[in-house]
Amino acid sequence: MNQNMNKWNRGSIRTGAAALALTLALTGCGDSKAPAAATDKTAKPQASEIDWKTVKADIRFVFPGTSEAEKELAEQFKTKMKEKYPNVNIEYMYLSWTDMEKKLAVMISSGDSPDITQTQDVTNLVQLGGLEDLTPYFQKQGVQLKKEDFLPGTMEYAQQDGKLYAVPNLANSFTLVVNEKMLNEAGMKLDELKTWADVEKAAQQMTKDGKYGFGYPLGVPRFAFRVPFTAAYSNDLVLNDTTEASKKKYLETLEHFKNLEAYQPKSHITWGYPEMFRAFSNGEVGMIAAGTYFTANVYSINPDIVKVSRAIAYPKGPSGTKAKAPVSNVGVAMFKGSKNKDVAWKLMEEWSSQEYNSTQAAVVNVTALKSTNLDEIVKKAEKAYPKAIEGHKVLLKDFNELLATSGVPMDKIPGQSEMETVFQEQIVKMLTGKSTTEEAYKGIKEGIDKIKDKFK
Repeated sequence: MNQNMNKWNRGSIRTGAAALALTLALTGCGDSKAPAAATDKTAKPQASEIDWKTVKADIRFVFPGTSEAEKELAEQFKTKMKEKYPNVNIEYMYLSWTDMEKKLAVMISSGDSPDITQTQDVTNLVQLGGLEDLTPYFQKQGVQLKKEDFLPGTMEYAQQDGKLYAVPNLANSFTLVVNEKMLNEAGMKLDELKTWADVEKAAQQMTKDGKYGFGYPLGVPRFAFRVPFTAAYSNDLVLNDTTEASKKKYLETLEHFKNLEAYQPKSHITWGYPEMFRAFSNGEVGMIAAGTYFTANVYSINPDIVKVSRAIAYPKGPSGTKAKAPVSNVGVAMFKGSKNKDVAWKLMEEWSSQEYNSTQAAVVNVTALKSTNLDEIVKKAEKAYPKAIEGHKVLLKDFNELLATSGVPMDKIPGQSEMETVFQEQIVKMLTGKSTTEEAYKGIKEGIDKIKDKFK
């Protein structure tokens, strides 16, 4: 297992989840007031003096939010910013998470960097030399954002080599989402899902009458990797760990998905996330590996699915110590090549304000900001999901509880996008009977080891 997992301060997640628990009444805070300007020579630099009513800038904002709710929020932000800063124009680049890094790598290398991007793992973009270190911006006097505004652990995930490359907005976790109605009809209860064997048993018992127990999207490398990646944490394994010491855990992980194959629709070989969410929303599959962004992806398909859905940490694997849920964050970052850095930072502050952060938290994921008011989040969620609000509240409670009990930091994996392609190729061969588990492991190990050598 990677050392990063062992270094996790478990109190961080407990603190964050406790602050977000549905039973807790949070007090909303406005933006921090700028302190009086210091006059001595040791004073921190002042925030740029800019006339925001006349400043002109064209800002390209890379936005990989895939759900309709996320896109609607982005357009609302654009409209509000145009009212507030009339000469600042925001152009969204709606790139999927799957395509984003490849396209941005080309743009960065050609000197055509955008200005702002949403982020999850900043590792690869930092290695490309694409992101600006935000540490000096947080140190300026007069800025709205302070490092102490964020829940413990979220800032750390946005750092690399002591530098801060993103402003965390949301905590993001990967989990197992279960159609509780289907599970109960199959003769099992949610609290019986404690091990991988239990997941396999539930999948088997839910597979009947043209319905299936599990849905694994294999058609896109990112998601072909992500589902076993999610499960592997509960087997004390991170999928880039191909050491001999972890071989048994790796083989167990591959065998688990081989065991689940009989309880999935054949079409899952070609699925991406949209197809997976559609199948789950329509009651065609009973369990999927998804996460805190679940409601945003299924509501427009079938709001009724939300009220029968429950989220748990992926149950414990045969070599695991406990069920675990890997946690990262979603944030915003600035490109080093931006020609409008002061304006970009101002927009990043606006995007991270209570007004917009509460909306983000209402439609997708869990807030990473201490000041965001829970009552406001729930009110906005009621507007975003009027046909599913009670189910959404239950899911919010599920997510907060599992973060408190099972949350671990998601490891940053240099070269992960390349590893995803290697992993997909090998696991597809295994699940379609073209290779054995041992052969799949060998192919994965050889491919991942070559990629790791490039990043040494």
